[in-house]
Amino acid sequence: MRLRQYLICAAAIAGLSLAGCSGNTLVPNTSSGSGSSGGGNGGAPVPSFTQFTDIPMPSNSTLDMDRSIIFGASDAWHGRLVLNAGGSQAQMYDFYEREMPNFGWSKVTVVRADISVMVYDRESRVATIKLTGGSFAGSVVDITVSPKG
Repeated sequence: MRLRQYLICAAAIAGLSLAGCSGNTLVPNTSSGSGSSGGGNGGAPVPSFTQFTDIPMPSNSTLDMDRSIIFGASDAWHGRLVLNAGGSQAQMYDFYEREMPNFGWSKVTVVRADISVMVYDRESRVATIKLTGGSFAGSVVDITVSPKG
């Protein structure tokens, strides 16, 4: 059973590495509901940030594979996503403050500072978003989702 969970997690993370996002607008990725694409892959789903239908993902972000780990799937996943975002820390703060409620998350507390921390809850889970400035440009978004309690 553990091996199966590990393989599912590894496949999800590997798929996310293929899903680089581009653009300069801060628009959340949303699920189309079908989960499949008509591309040249025989109709199989194309792995992307849209696998995370319960967390907004800025369109100009990429996944840091070395620092991310996910367990579970769909709206029941937990773990850590680390994103390198093209927007500034202030833009990312505004983005998540605006978009998290649209995904059903309720604000618990926030701290806006050099390192900003935002905490939200939804049903039986808690999301903690840590925002830091990037080394050259942009920012780093560290999202940890865990079961409540």
